[in-house]
Amino acid sequence: MEDLKAAGNDAVHNGNYLAALDFYKQAIDAVEENKVDDLAALHSNCSFAHLKLGQSQEALVEADLVVALKTNWSKGYFRRGEAYFALKDYYNAERAYAKASELSPDDTSIKKKLTLTQEAMTGFYFRQLLPGRDFCKNASDFIEQQIFSSAVQMQNYIYLVGDAKTREAVVVDAAWDVKGIKAYAAGENINLVGAVVTHYHFDHTGGVPPPPFDAFGIKVPGIRELAVEDKLPVYVNKNDAKTLLTANEVPSDAIVELEDSAVITVGTIKLQFIHTPGHTPGSQCMYIQRSPQDMLLSGDTLFIGSCGRLDLPDCDTKAMYTSLQKKLAVLPDSTRVYPGHNYGGPYTSIGDEKKTGFLRPISEKEWLKRNRL
Repeated sequence: MEDLKAAGNDAVHNGNYLAALDFYKQAIDAVEENKVDDLAALHSNCSFAHLKLGQSQEALVEADLVVALKTNWSKGYFRRGEAYFALKDYYNAERAYAKASELSPDDTSIKKKLTLTQEAMTGFYFRQLLPGRDFCKNASDFIEQQIFSSAVQMQNYIYLVGDAKTREAVVVDAAWDVKGIKAYAAGENINLVGAVVTHYHFDHTGGVPPPPFDAFGIKVPGIRELAVEDKLPVYVNKNDAKTLLTANEVPSDAIVELEDSAVITVGTIKLQFIHTPGHTPGSQCMYIQRSPQDMLLSGDTLFIGSCGRLDLPDCDTKAMYTSLQKKLAVLPDSTRVYPGHNYGGPYTSIGDEKKTGFLRPISEKEWLKRNRL
């Protein structure tokens, strides 16, 4: 029996879950009926293998056998929770994870799954990722080490936004470590269905960095990988779309050009886009109406106490004035603003920026005078 179990574990390690199932089932047939611990462990392994094969109902059957064999073992309830979660039966998944957590109160992985399940029941999924904390970790070679180090210095925020029930989300401004971002999403059972670009700059899209850094011949991973390898649509304002074609080499059939006020839907979650030129011609913010507090992903248009740079190619100081004063300042004061960089904190609000930031009332003449370059 032990040899069969070991063979099954080796097959799992190699990603051959069908073979693993065969070995585990042979081991079950070889175990004496009174060997409850062995049987429970093998049925638990079968449940895991079925889940990896996308056979959620079969995984649930095996998990139920584990619970029946060992009613006070947290692993059985955890496996049951995993199967229910995959079936999108979040009510029963929560009950199973809660029981597993009750039996193993110090197990953080169970607590995380319980939290994810409770979130799924609300329907809204949102994550703010930061390099060095959530991705850009454990570089595999010298080049990746340099990229990760630069990402940590740049402090780009990357966002996952979508439907917690359907487990679908878009990734906003994916760059630096595409593998790490996808691994984070996979770890939360999230299926990426699109990539949103707030503006074309390389630290938000990947590609070749600007001079003098382009001399090193390093390309930053980004939306091209998502478009080519994962076949994701790339949502970008029409005024920045050409740059994605030329500088980022994103295939034209992957690019979805957005107009001002465009709306896309992820599951039941509506994402509205506000064209906010100034930092680039196609800069856009993503607006999400949520009770009790709306959300704005502002890219590099609005930061805490400041706005995006206006001294770069394609910048337009006058257009930035209109974007800030005529488009963002009119949003509800309670709207929480999530910027494109960690410049002073993870978020602010429209109301706070109208009091102390770059949404304070100002005439266009005074704005242009203050920002004369």
